[in-house]
Amino acid sequence: MRITATIITTMGITTMGTARIPTPDAPVDDPTLARLLNWLSPAFPTGGFAYSHGLEWAVQAGDVTDVATLVAWIGDLLSCGSLRNDLILARAAWQARDGEELVSLARIGCALASSRERWEETTRQGEAFLRGVAVWGVEIAGRGTPGVAWPLPVAHGAALGTCGAGERHTLVASATAVTAGLVSAAVRLVPLGQTDALRALAALERPIAAAVAAAQGQGIADLGGLCFRADLAAMHHETQETRLFRT
Repeated sequence: MRITATIITTMGITTMGTARIPTPDAPVDDPTLARLLNWLSPAFPTGGFAYSHGLEWAVQAGDVTDVATLVAWIGDLLSCGSLRNDLILARAAWQARDGEELVSLARIGCALASSRERWEETTRQGEAFLRGVAVWGVEIAGRGTPGVAWPLPVAHGAALGTCGAGERHTLVASATAVTAGLVSAAVRLVPLGQTDALRALAALERPIAAAVAAAQGQGIADLGGLCFRADLAAMHHETQETRLFRT
């Protein structure tokens, strides 16, 4: 649910100070579908190619060595780790009614970062994402509040909700973009071939769908995680001697 206080004309809709309430499973029209594809594309300038979410250390430690271990690692993040929390935050941001609520979610998202590198990864990508969508005339209520950084899942949920994307489509697109980025990192780290990368993406479709379905029944009170090894990987990465990625 979204209260739109800006003028949006690129979709053929002009609203100002009125309520736009997209339904969770509404059909996606062509302009909105184009935005989903553009904004969540690897080519969108968020700098995501520079981050591995701790995966670089996991590869060095021998935790991730092939397609099966990569799918298991990312699947755990989706079911009980940081990516699960990201989906809950993205959904809450999609539903947010005003800037005050979005600012609160941004602060919660920052507080959930388990390390400095995790905080930098999510906030730098989130800020870059919001700068990018501003080209479409999309401005997020509450942005510019002093001392507030914008985590990527909150930016995703707020921006896609504003442009009219449904809740489920927003969550699927966000989760798919993030997991595809991790698979891309694994191609360079393990290393994996392109065909193995495609096998990983195919195998992750069901975990993504399950994580999205679970997130649609969860709220802020359900935030939390059990992927301690992944959190430790993000912490250890800071002192890793040889690094390709920033996190």
